[in-house]
Parts: sequence; C-alpha cells; structure tokens
Amino acid sequence: DLHVCFGVTEPGAGLDTSRITTFAKKDGDGYVVNGRKVWISKARESEKILLLTRTESREAVEKRGGTPTEGLTLFLTDLDRDHVEIRPINKMGRNAVSSNELFIDDLRVPAEHRIGEEGKGFKYILHGLNPERMLIAAEALGIGRVALDRAVKYA
Repeated sequence: DLHVCFGVTEPGAGLDTSRITTFAKKDGDGYVVNGRKVWISKARESEKILLLTRTESREAVEKRGGTPTEGLTLFLTDLDRDHVEIRPINKMGRNAVSSNELFIDDLRVPAEHRIGEEGKGFKYILHGLNPERMLIAAEALGIGRVALDRAVKYA
C-alpha cells in the first residue's frame, strides 16, 4: 500500500554518490532540504522518499581529513509535493516504471525521519544500492533476451 522511491542520483554527480550536493541543513527540531535528484524511479507514484543528502559539505569533510563519503545523511520522509516538484523524464524504453527529476525546495524533514547517525548515510545506503544493481542487471538481461527473441522471429 505504501510506495517509496529511492532519492540518490543527482545531475552532476553521475555514479559518484560522494559528489551529491542536495543539502539538509539543521533547523530547530529538524532539517530543511534543498537540491535536485534525477532518474528517480516511481517518484510520481510514491508517498515517501528514501533521501540521501549532505549534512556536511564534501569540502569540509576533506579539510578535516575525512573520506568523501562522510557527511552524507539518509532520511525516510514524506514526498511533500508543496516542496518537491516532480517532472517525468521521457524515455524510449522501460516505460513500465516512470523516471523523474525532483526539484527540492525548502522541504522540512523532522529529525525522527533520519535513518541512523548523521553523516553515516553512505554506509546505510549501500545496503540498498547493491541489491538494486543486481535487479537492474537481471532486468537488462531480460529485456535483451526479449529483444533477441523478437528479432529472430522477425527475421
């Protein structure tokens, strides 16, 4: 009954998750999030988002001698359409699952929506990214097999 999207990928970061810039700034008893996400599957259908943000800039982490994956914080929060604009990405294939761009402006996130410790989000997100990569690989193989079968039948 609950649809949740996975908000990690950003324009400009590519596959290097440590380069994301969506920022969650502490504000009273919570955070205010601003940034952009891209290639977010099922965002239009989702009520919640598993959202990876920075709570410390990459530059600040590197200045204190930390690794680039430090300073990332993970939240499971509401996908508030008043503060998150969702734009579909038109594609030529794989249209059974929507892909979207998210524009996040002043999204308020309660502190209790944070998963684990602040700044340790990369460690937590790996538990979801690795299985997702296996699912995508299996999907790609399936699509390739169907395409080959159809090409053989057509030929």
